[in-house]
Amino acid sequence: MSDSSAASGGLSDAGWGDLPADLLQCIGGMIGPTPSNVNSASLVCKAWKQGIPAGVQTLELDVHPSEAAWAAKCQQLAALTPSLSSCKAYVSTAVPKLEFGGKIEQLARQLKHIEHLNLQLSEGFELWLDSSSGHECFAGFSRLRSLTLSGGSFTQAAAQRLLQGLVMAIPQLEELHVLPEACCGLGDDEVTLLSQLQRLNVLEFRAYHLTAGGLTRLTGQLPQLASLSCHGLDTCLDAATASCFAACPSLRELHLGMDYELPESAMQQLRDVAGDVSMRFRWTDKLTGLLRTARFYLHARLVRLDLGCVRLAHDPSTLLMEPLASLTALSDLRMSVYSNGDSTLTLQLSELCALSNLQVLHLTKQHAYFPEQRRMAESSIAVPLSAEAAARLAAGCRKLRALRLCLGGSDVTAEGLAELRQFSSLRSVVLAASCRKLRALRLCLGGSDVTAEGLAELRQFSSLRSLSVNAEPFGSPPQPVALDLLQLPRGLTQLELRNLASLKLESCRLRSRQLEALALALPSLQQLKLCHVSGLCDEGVEALSRLTGLVELSVVAPHNKGLTQSSLALLAPLRSLRYLTWQSDDLTALGPVAAAYQHFTSLRRLKLSCTHATLQHACGSKGQEELRQRMPYCNLNLIC
Repeated sequence: MSDSSAASGGLSDAGWGDLPADLLQCIGGMIGPTPSNVNSASLVCKAWKQGIPAGVQTLELDVHPSEAAWAAKCQQLAALTPSLSSCKAYVSTAVPKLEFGGKIEQLARQLKHIEHLNLQLSEGFELWLDSSSGHECFAGFSRLRSLTLSGGSFTQAAAQRLLQGLVMAIPQLEELHVLPEACCGLGDDEVTLLSQLQRLNVLEFRAYHLTAGGLTRLTGQLPQLASLSCHGLDTCLDAATASCFAACPSLRELHLGMDYELPESAMQQLRDVAGDVSMRFRWTDKLTGLLRTARFYLHARLVRLDLGCVRLAHDPSTLLMEPLASLTALSDLRMSVYSNGDSTLTLQLSELCALSNLQVLHLTKQHAYFPEQRRMAESSIAVPLSAEAAARLAAGCRKLRALRLCLGGSDVTAEGLAELRQFSSLRSVVLAASCRKLRALRLCLGGSDVTAEGLAELRQFSSLRSLSVNAEPFGSPPQPVALDLLQLPRGLTQLELRNLASLKLESCRLRSRQLEALALALPSLQQLKLCHVSGLCDEGVEALSRLTGLVELSVVAPHNKGLTQSSLALLAPLRSLRYLTWQSDDLTALGPVAAAYQHFTSLRRLKLSCTHATLQHACGSKGQEELRQRMPYCNLNLIC
């Protein structure tokens, strides 16, 4: 036998268990963040049982409301993932708030070696800790360096107990993110506790009744901070307060989220910050002064700017676009503009072509109230996305990877959309257009006479990950219009956006055969939202079962008699589904049918279009309990 034959024979005899140990560890690192994926891979053979867990560094899990089930799950995780360094845990409202501390303490006993912990609290969950549980629940994390607490809410007392526990149990903490829901956060008293974590390098938190004195104490007692993000500042920073950031000589990133614009004296003090500066405002009334001072003092350091809601009263070029174009360090720019003047103002996107470092651009044209007509209407602003404007923007902003334009239907032309393919780095596109006439809408999205060749052009966006299309005419109630976005099967099969992860279709028509072609053309889809889409029926929904990687599904279909919640039983293969929103007439009127939801045992959020009274009438108290037991991690969200 020749050497080549021997070599080929050796390869043919090799099995899955003969893969090198380092390759198995790489597979473990890419296999997916859920425990079920790791467990399934470990069952392949003995070699995989040993090699795969050694490569798992990150894991996502749901906290079980049952104490016994959660203890068993934590023990299984400890045996399954010996090399785990990062863990993200989802806490739903099904978990009793009095048991939260005990759940985290149990996790710490089994996963004491992890370095990064991310606790995602669902909407409506209230964090509660007693005087001792704050310390006890974190004491087991001897190696923890990073902690994230996101979502949910807490009282001031609970926040203080949390921070007291961190100071006592994890003095080595280097990174802390505390981002609860609105109307709560960290104030002056909590800042005093934060300053005791002397090893903190990265701090991000939502402020709540935080005064200038508290912010000054924070920076003065934590001079080693390298990154500081403070959201929800409801007091205007003056020059004396803004100067406090100079007390952190190692500060590389400063993010300020405020309600009001900074005065010039405060902006002048921010130029002494050693690193990059980011700003976010809810609204900006004194736009000219803000951009003028930012250009003068921070033109080389301001990297992210969210202007919030901006009212334009006169020439946008002088007021807005020219000052923005001078902020050449910007990598992220977001704003919402509106005007209710008698004459139409023109905002030229091409004037931003000087921002060569821009990576994210979000621009929304809001509706405005016109007092003379006493009605809300489309703003008197034109944002023409012509071929020339798109080409100039693409030539100047070559690094742009995320583009979101919510404009009027008359603003966008087919030639302008075609020029978007010149953005070679673009990964996310959201285009929403509202208009009064279907003709203008057709110019934007193709209308009812979209062609196969036009659909095929979307293949040019080879890196596209997110696509949103809204075909709802302005001034009309939510109802499907005569728009077949995916009209031709041949064009749909040519779509082939195999990297697309997110798709939203609103107010258009989608028949069963098109839905089936959609599932075949988009195998990587993780998020699908179908809002007011006509043509959906129970038989057609079965095609969605092929999207086995789907994590979030939203179907909003009022007044559609052909679609019922019974079709959810056809989606049993969607094992990865975590977020489900469903609205249909039978659900709204009669309540949920328990059999339709029995397969969704891993849901984190279930949003249904019925009331608690309708749920009680349909399922009774026993049926509700059985539904919750089948979905132990789920936050059930009803109308009221």
